[in-house]
Amino acid sequence: MVASDEEQIERIRDWWSEHGKTVIAGVVLGIAGLIGWQGWQGWQDNRMASAAAAFAELEQKASAGEDDVVERAQAVATAHDGTSYAVLAWLIGAGSAVDDNDLDTAVAYLERARSSADRDQLVATVDLRLARVLWAQGEHDAALERLGDAPAGFEGLFAELRGDVLADRGDLVAAREAYEIAVESDAANGLLQMKLDSLPASEEEAS
Repeated sequence: MVASDEEQIERIRDWWSEHGKTVIAGVVLGIAGLIGWQGWQGWQDNRMASAAAAFAELEQKASAGEDDVVERAQAVATAHDGTSYAVLAWLIGAGSAVDDNDLDTAVAYLERARSSADRDQLVATVDLRLARVLWAQGEHDAALERLGDAPAGFEGLFAELRGDVLADRGDLVAAREAYEIAVESDAANGLLQMKLDSLPASEEEAS
């Protein structure tokens, strides 16, 4: 059954709410750890200090649900291009664009984030979000292109989303195969098992 545009956007919002803040927090902690390892003198670098302050302000605006987060995210990312904070700013802006039902802007911001990301974890996170937005736009093939080879630790998430996209497109046998891979990575996921159980086991049953 093909979901409506409103249902698709709501799914993206729910996923973003569940996974987005955790990933961003992890990256921020990683940056802080790197800075601590390099010593306080590195932290005094004006460029990084300025980027950190701008990102903190942006994060506060996003948490408060202010209206100018999308525009402010672009300004922060552009001003601090080349830092990890720029990638995070694009991600926050994309999330706010999704909240505004502006999926085209969300895609543009996520593309910018991906081109700036230099860590496998961050690239994978961007690809997952981008695939979800493209799927909501009805761009099934484009979404699947983003869900090719998953880096270590993301195999289950990539496979589950690939199954969702394939099932929505009507490729039920392929969707079942993707869900089976996802279950191998996360056998305790009851919702994932329900998705798998709802699909036919053979092409004859799918016909």
